[in-house]
Amino acid sequence: MLDWPVRTESRAEVVPSAATFAEGHAAPPIERRPRGLGLAGRVLVITISFVLLAMGLFYVARLATFRETWLHNKLASAETVVKAFDADGATEMPPELARKLLASVGVKSIAISTPFGRRVLTVPGEPIAPAQIVNLDSETFFDSIGRAFGALLAEPGTIIELSDGSSPDEAGITLTLDQTPLIAALWRVSHTLLNIALMIAAVVTCVLWTALWQMVLRPVRRLTSNIIAFGEHPQDVSRMIAPSGRHDEIGRAETALAAMQGSLAHELAQRKRLAELGMAVARINHDLRNMLTAAQLISDRLATIPDPLAQRLAPRLVATLDRAIQFCQATLTYGAAREQPPNRRRFDLSELVRQVTEAARAENDDAIEYHIDIPPRFEVYADPDHILRVFENLSRNASQALLANGALDDRPKAIRFASIRTEGVALIEISDTGPGFPADQSERIFEPFHKSTSEIGAGLGLAIAADLVSRNGGAIALAPAKADDFYCGARFLIKLPTPERVSRRSSPAALPQA
Repeated sequence: MLDWPVRTESRAEVVPSAATFAEGHAAPPIERRPRGLGLAGRVLVITISFVLLAMGLFYVARLATFRETWLHNKLASAETVVKAFDADGATEMPPELARKLLASVGVKSIAISTPFGRRVLTVPGEPIAPAQIVNLDSETFFDSIGRAFGALLAEPGTIIELSDGSSPDEAGITLTLDQTPLIAALWRVSHTLLNIALMIAAVVTCVLWTALWQMVLRPVRRLTSNIIAFGEHPQDVSRMIAPSGRHDEIGRAETALAAMQGSLAHELAQRKRLAELGMAVARINHDLRNMLTAAQLISDRLATIPDPLAQRLAPRLVATLDRAIQFCQATLTYGAAREQPPNRRRFDLSELVRQVTEAARAENDDAIEYHIDIPPRFEVYADPDHILRVFENLSRNASQALLANGALDDRPKAIRFASIRTEGVALIEISDTGPGFPADQSERIFEPFHKSTSEIGAGLGLAIAADLVSRNGGAIALAPAKADDFYCGARFLIKLPTPERVSRRSSPAALPQA
């Protein structure tokens, strides 16, 4: 009959303290970030830096390649002229022709190796200044880069000796030339490459920046702005982020942030209502206590009436008023988070349930049937006042649901209390023939202000019941409804310790009696 659901952890949620929340519910002020270069500015600077670095490396390689190509073209031009005019033949070339050939190539002298020996073409009478030796075949890539910048920064009129071999003696042709045209050409190439580099850098920076802004920076800025705005007023649900529907990491971050903000806003709303409820209780506590005291005096007089019914009901009325006065007196203590620990002792559960059902029948004018399937002298170890409040809350919720919505399949309106002992604990079931709970509410019925049965009341009954059960070392859960059971509506299962289980840890004589 009684079976504890697989998921047995209690959904008990301790009602937060109104005073505690009243002291610290306001969100702390959000510290504004100092003025400075933000993430977007840093990304822009890094992007421009990398683009310029890439273009600088391209410029260095391109300048070295241009110098090497220019010098190779000089060697090729000189070799072509020498072969065209048979300057390497047996006969000497006239000085005037040699001057024209050297001028056409743009060099000061040409030295060639011939079968008749090494021959030098030069202008007679023109002195040649000391030259810097350049051997293209022996230069490495880094040597070429260094020589290119050396030529770029060299003084006009600098003379170099250019050859295509590892040394001038082994070279087939050697040139002596002025570097001035090469320097001018290198500066023209530098200006051209600088303009091209700046244009490419601007285009690449704009494209890359636009892509980063659209895909990363703007969504991150939106997340940051929303977090700051929501942190300033977390109760304002209009400041919650709306996920953009993206399927990447930023989209998942937006979804997680929206879920977190929704949970936080819901929690803050509950805590605010608890603070308001605590304030209201504090205001009416004094007057209500005076009213109950007056009612207690009247009930004491009723106990003196020689009527059998009055004699039987008066003690119960007095006890109920005593509990109400004590509960009202302890309300502010509970709101200040100083709830007294439960006065746990062994008591007869069947007698307590009988009191609950008698009061419920009188309240509902016998419109609901109550069935008690609890063995006599079924003892549990808990605070009887707490357990009485738990059963009253569950019974009242069940009766409200039955009176408002009726029973299923034309069954009679009925509530059952049943219990067994299993594994050293008392397992208690409270079930009814009502409609039960919708599937989407089963996970939230123990939350404060969740109105599970009707719009009447504050929605604290199940939350208080779960809190009281937990304080007494028990657990409460909503069990799945059984379609083949007569009581196929809501089924609450409560676990409470038994005196036998407690006696294993302490002496039986130490267990107080109810």
